[in-house]
Amino acid sequence: MRKNLLLIALAILSVTVYGQKVWNVGNDPTNFPVSAGIGAGPDHSFFIDGLGIHTGSATNVNMGQVEASAKTFTSLTTSTEYTFINRFKFNGGGYSGSAAGDETPSTMMPTQRYLTVNVSGNSTLYFIGTSGSSSSARKMFVTNGTNLIGTLDYPDGTLQEGSVEYTGSATTLYIYCNAAINLYYISATNAVASSVNTIDTNKTIVSEKLYNILGHEIPATSKGLVLRKVSYSDGTESTVKNFIRWEN
Repeated sequence: MRKNLLLIALAILSVTVYGQKVWNVGNDPTNFPVSAGIGAGPDHSFFIDGLGIHTGSATNVNMGQVEASAKTFTSLTTSTEYTFINRFKFNGGGYSGSAAGDETPSTMMPTQRYLTVNVSGNSTLYFIGTSGSSSSARKMFVTNGTNLIGTLDYPDGTLQEGSVEYTGSATTLYIYCNAAINLYYISATNAVASSVNTIDTNKTIVSEKLYNILGHEIPATSKGLVLRKVSYSDGTESTVKNFIRWEN
């Protein structure tokens, strides 16, 4: 029997969620599957549940690479035990001319290889990560685009935990490195995740494509959770999260 493709929207309204968000980049193969990265392009960005992953460079192809890296870690502050199967890689610094010896970034607004988190106010950002080198210390910076909010030190290839405290009004926080760092776990309090899951039925659709959660185009016959990018005849676009399943 011929199969029918059913696109079922997970939500039909604009939703804004506030609260603590966790991105277990080291042990969430559904949202952060093994991947070569989000691809090149100065405007290439991808958002996963409020975490922005940004290339920021036409030649940067491997920001957000996820690869196998089995590790365990016990928090010294909470005694929480973590098990990781993968690691999330910046694969380089967040600004032109960055170097592992930089104590502070040369710019408070990253230009390449960076993450963003929108917060509604005061926020605690927590990370588990490691230097991208077993013998070279690295630093990770958190800014609001204008001021340095905090710095985390990663002295070697051993997993380290650390947090940065932001105090202020709603803003976008930028996360980037002076050289390659690998992350395994990210959380933020008072984080904001917004999404619009609706197609404009008043417009004429001229084309549509499907992408996986890391922004890679996939066949129309793909199953599971995908992003559906719709182009309209007036030149505008919509991107919605859909769950696709097949039925006989």
